[in-house]
Amino acid sequence: MYAVQPDVLQYVSDCAHRFQGEIEQLAESHALTIEGGLPALELQVQPQFQALLEYRLWGESGVVAIHGKLQMRNETFSAKDSLSIMMKFSLSHDPNMDIEAKKQRIEEILYGEVDLFWNIPPAGHIGHIELTIRFSYQPGSGRLSDFVRSVLGIVTGKMLAA
Repeated sequence: MYAVQPDVLQYVSDCAHRFQGEIEQLAESHALTIEGGLPALELQVQPQFQALLEYRLWGESGVVAIHGKLQMRNETFSAKDSLSIMMKFSLSHDPNMDIEAKKQRIEEILYGEVDLFWNIPPAGHIGHIELTIRFSYQPGSGRLSDFVRSVLGIVTGKMLAA
């Protein structure tokens, strides 16, 4: 069995708490509901130590799933470590809107900031869009909220002030 040092557990707990605060602010500002209220948290010790946080946020237009991964580097964590984030958007939209123009606008705004992947919905799923973005996230930077605001605002047409 593998032992995890108490200071590592405290660091993961502190990081999860800070990230929880950011998720709660994001949910409140975009009228989203956090499924279960708390993240799914998984600790893995092999082959290397990492903590996985997962949130699912629901709203009028669909779902935003946020997966964060915190990895140990050089046997320690640092407050400056960033999380590897993957956000999946599964959103409904007005089937009469020019979704290709919306996709292009999202790509322009997020260009160079994230790795962006469009998921092609099955035939017949008109009015639905799926997108996955991946990026490295420094807690407290506000980029998480910026990306959600951009994608939701463009797809739904409901832009929030910065």
